[in-house]
Amino acid sequence: MKLQVLLIAMLLSSFGLKAQEKINGKWVDNNLTIWVEEDLIRSQGALYYCVADSSRDVCIRNLSTGFELRLFDAQGKLIYEGFASGRRRGVKLPQAYPNAYEVELVAFKPWVINKSTAGKIHQAKAIRVKYRVK
Repeated sequence: MKLQVLLIAMLLSSFGLKAQEKINGKWVDNNLTIWVEEDLIRSQGALYYCVADSSRDVCIRNLSTGFELRLFDAQGKLIYEGFASGRRRGVKLPQAYPNAYEVELVAFKPWVINKSTAGKIHQAKAIRVKYRVK
């Protein structure tokens, strides 16, 4: 059994699936992003998201980050600007935006918080995502 666990660990590390590494005393993971899980901006004025590891294509439920949210129409005009604290997995906008074309999400800081340990996981720069509204 110990041999199997050791072999699995060696295989995972050889494939580069190690998401975080400790650099200068800080946990660092530059594979983190914000994924839009459900887009209801046009119909209900809501957006559901998660912090995800892009190298493994998986949402990580115990990570959170606050971010600015900007909505643009098809001509690139800003039609809504707000923020989300990151405490919840969704954002409820003041109204539906049927003419929304693109969403920009920009994290406040260049780190996310692990809610299980209250520790920070740093990135080289703050997460920035542009998403075309469905």
